[in-house]
Amino acid sequence: MLTTALIAVVSSGLSVAVGLPIGFWLSALPPTYARAVATLVTVPFLLPPFLVGISVSIYTSELEVNSTNGMFLVLIAHTLMNAGFIARVVASKSLERDQIDAARLDGASNFQMRRLIQIPQLLPSVASAALLVALYSSTSYGLVLTLTDGKVQTLETQISLSALQYLDLDQASVLALMQTGLTILFFIAATRFSAQPGSLSEIEQSPINPGLPSRLSGVLFCSAVLMVLLAVLLRSNWGDGIVANLNNLGSKGTRSLLNISVLEAAINSARNALLVIALVTPIAWVLAKRKKPRLIAILPAGLSPVVLGLAALAISGYIPREITSGWLLLPLVQVLFALPICYQVLHPARQNFELEQREAAALDGAGKLKSFWFIELPQLRRSTALAASFAGLTSLGEFGAASFLAFGSNETLPIVMYQLAGRPGGDNYGMVMVAAAIYILLTAWIVWLLAKPAKTHS
Repeated sequence: MLTTALIAVVSSGLSVAVGLPIGFWLSALPPTYARAVATLVTVPFLLPPFLVGISVSIYTSELEVNSTNGMFLVLIAHTLMNAGFIARVVASKSLERDQIDAARLDGASNFQMRRLIQIPQLLPSVASAALLVALYSSTSYGLVLTLTDGKVQTLETQISLSALQYLDLDQASVLALMQTGLTILFFIAATRFSAQPGSLSEIEQSPINPGLPSRLSGVLFCSAVLMVLLAVLLRSNWGDGIVANLNNLGSKGTRSLLNISVLEAAINSARNALLVIALVTPIAWVLAKRKKPRLIAILPAGLSPVVLGLAALAISGYIPREITSGWLLLPLVQVLFALPICYQVLHPARQNFELEQREAAALDGAGKLKSFWFIELPQLRRSTALAASFAGLTSLGEFGAASFLAFGSNETLPIVMYQLAGRPGGDNYGMVMVAAAIYILLTAWIVWLLAKPAKTHS
């Protein structure tokens, strides 16, 4: 539990420390460059943790991993994943130009304006984002597993070990309660900060020019992300080449290692993702209507996918066989994991929607359905599409619950990729890399299409 808590807290702190200056730099970039940089820094946050672990392991494969340097690698990988998310939240909150002009007239420097004006106003949004990072970091089972090969023991790895290897459900239950207790502690801390969710759907142009530390942080972080992602793209040409690796996706790997082909697993994942989108988007939309943030919408971020997968498996005897005997149970569980990121996008968008427009529509006789369909939804379609896309990507890359609930012909892409990565001989490694490259390019394409250009304030 101490290891899990330490990883979560330190990862969150490092992500905020790195993400703040990157956000300042991002919000000062011209719109064209801002969109490209925003896409680049957001991609790692939307990649499944196990895939980030595989990507980082390209550079650490020769390193003898132990508990000490394994912890260090996990912290680096978490920072790489989450600092861009913090930067996006920071870049979505711009100061009023009148405030800055008044501060400059009083002789305030850029550093003083950052410290005394901007950061205090950012604190609620950054606190909420830091909470989400801490919760995700405490449940990154796939990343810890792929990057440290079991040398770093967290609550999730021990739950999996107790349940699947030792068949000790009592110990697994105790560990699950400890994981839940850790989540509650994070929420208590967040409440003291009066955390409000930030926005991922837009970038506001900042009236403060970034200093050298911000520019340097942004360039270095983007370079690190490019190094990791490009390494995967280049490794997709492994072995007999990218064409051969693409053709092999229709096979079951060297010596028929897999139950189904990578292509069949990808189809299963896409089917699950579509159902998750159809279910979670309207739920998040309804929850986002309230002005006060709903902790119930962010709480699932702290629930361990391993715990929920095990729990769903344990109670499957009390669920109708039509659900448990097929593929339906997994996407129903994945709805919980997709809800926080979907809500994180829709809540600020719905709160920023002009109340006067709703009232004017009501005075003209428009009911709630007409007001939603003809007024609110068209104006919030970008945020809605962003939320739905992020929910789909979350489902596509979910690994923890899938390791318990996806089996046989219903296995998903992350499960199949993990099986191939565990036995990298023959064509297996090339198949993993080309599948990972396709996932990265798909994620980058979705984020690019949905990224809003920065707004210019006159």
